Amino acid sequence: MTCGRENPTPESIAADWVARMDRAALTAGEQGELDCWLGADIRHRGAMIRAQVVWQATERAAALRPGAGAGAPQAVRPPESFAAPHPLPARSLSRRAMVAAAAGVALGAWPAPSREMGRFYSVRDAAPRSVEIAGGTVRLDCFSGLLVGGAAARLLDGRCVLSSRREARLDAGSLTFRSVGRVQVSIAGDRTTGLLLSGSAVAIRQGTGERFTLRAGDCLTMGAGSAPRLRGLTADELARATNWERGVVELQGETLGDAATIFNRYNAKKLMVHGQAGGRVLMGSFALDDPDTFARVARGVLHVDYVASARRLDIY
Repeated sequence: MTCGRENPTPESIAADWVARMDRAALTAGEQGELDCWLGADIRHRGAMIRAQVVWQATERAAALRPGAGAGAPQAVRPPESFAAPHPLPARSLSRRAMVAAAAGVALGAWPAPSREMGRFYSVRDAAPRSVEIAGGTVRLDCFSGLLVGGAAARLLDGRCVLSSRREARLDAGSLTFRSVGRVQVSIAGDRTTGLLLSGSAVAIRQGTGERFTLRAGDCLTMGAGSAPRLRGLTADELARATNWERGVVELQGETLGDAATIFNRYNAKKLMVHGQAGGRVLMGSFALDDPDTFARVARGVLHVDYVASARRLDIY
């Protein structure tokens, strides 16, 4: 669903879907198209969740506006769970308002949120950012989304580290983490992972109440339809899993093409690798925010060439 726009963002596409579901129930073909789009990229699911909550928040704002009569829409609470989107009850909301609101959320600019609805934070292709929550701080990796409301915080997609000096809570997927110290939490598809970096933590399986006690270095993985897996990581595995937070990319056999993908997630200046250079292998540790140095080292070690401009580095 592009509505004639060039290069539509996931947020605008999600807003289009929510507006369509607002008008009428989806046909079988439309539902299939939506399911296909949601499954194409984990970020699409997060965009859809944000669009749905924005729709509800907009309706709630209309209901609370002074002068709203008895026939005005009633306040709508946010979804109790953040599962795959489902058709919404019919409401009167313009598509233009929906798209604008969703775009504001994607930029982390939702104005004056109520305590009930909370606030969204989203990091796209940029450096990680920190968000204060009840009891601690969440550091979001790029391409990650967080919903914070009152004492509750939920990771919607991507990866983060929760740091706290007293017990703090973070929901992610089907797990609730209660920790003191530092715990890294990530969502990839239907899989949720928690890695305790320091301190103590308990992961609680939502719905069953099953508890998992984590010690420093323990990694818990929970996926739909598979048994939970709890194991201790080696020092090397732990370092590689947390390189992003330390601002480091460690290459151990990745190609220049693979390395460019990693650098491009965190920098406005993009690495573009052409031809056979894409298959060359470079090993070592590099600063995530310094693609220029990476290109110079690649030239010196692999004897490739590169051309630098203000917005990109082309490696040949």
